[in-house]
Amino acid sequence: MDEQDNLTFRKFLHDLNNRVGTILATAELLQMEQLPPKANERSRLIENKALEVREIIRNIQEHFMK
Repeated sequence: MDEQDNLTFRKFLHDLNNRVGTILATAELLQMEQLPPKANERSRLIENKALEVREIIRNIQEHFMK
């Protein structure tokens, strides 16, 4: 991967991580609301999956950005 490709790849990962952060923050805010139990369960699931995606992004960065 040349330098330009490397910079582009880093930008894509950064942008993706920002979107995941928005999803994570929204799920956390929803958990502060007085929602029905099923909705709270769903917001926790969204939060957990967003954390999993964040971990995948970190693994990609560690693997390709050594």
